[in-house]
Amino acid sequence: MRQITIRWFVYAVLSGVFIIACAGTKLTHTWVDKSRRGKPVSDIMVIGVTYKEKEKVRRSFEDRFVAQLRAAGVEAISSGDAISIPSNLMLEKDEILRAVNKFNNDAVIITHVVGKEEKEVYTPPSRRYRGFYGHYGRAYSYTHSPGYSSTNTFFRLATNLYDVKTEKLIWSGKSETLNPDSTKQMIDDVIKVVIKDLQKNNLLPQK
Repeated sequence: MRQITIRWFVYAVLSGVFIIACAGTKLTHTWVDKSRRGKPVSDIMVIGVTYKEKEKVRRSFEDRFVAQLRAAGVEAISSGDAISIPSNLMLEKDEILRAVNKFNNDAVIITHVVGKEEKEVYTPPSRRYRGFYGHYGRAYSYTHSPGYSSTNTFFRLATNLYDVKTEKLIWSGKSETLNPDSTKQMIDDVIKVVIKDLQKNNLLPQK
């Protein structure tokens, strides 16, 4: 029984490590205006959309996005630095237009949370066995040491890039982050995958 218990414990630890290793951010959907490929934007206003209780997260997101865009060779400014944000966080179109004209932005990028989802994952005990006694040992282990459940958390964000003059959508993407270590890490990872895809489509200038 001790051997079976040890084997189940090791399997559980390894499975847990695998789940943690799978944590990360990826783009699940993207769309690009093909006519805009090879015509990069040069100056972006970053707008994060959230509810009032997450105002600090919105500011952090915008500031970190601006920093990464500048590191990628793109001029950028956050809406928090360009516009006087009202208490309800609702920006009027005229305010945005005045700001983009003042700072000579040729594009606006807007990100908002699409949703958060939690999924329970069941991990069964090991099923590898050889011969009749291996099968018996597996059956015994399954009966006496059942599998375990864990919860995976998915955060999904949507990001759209618009041309200021035409107000047309240039690029759109949905990101998914699995089990983020922190809000800060999730923000950085989302921004990285978005910028990488914009660069791939030649929508950002080359450094």
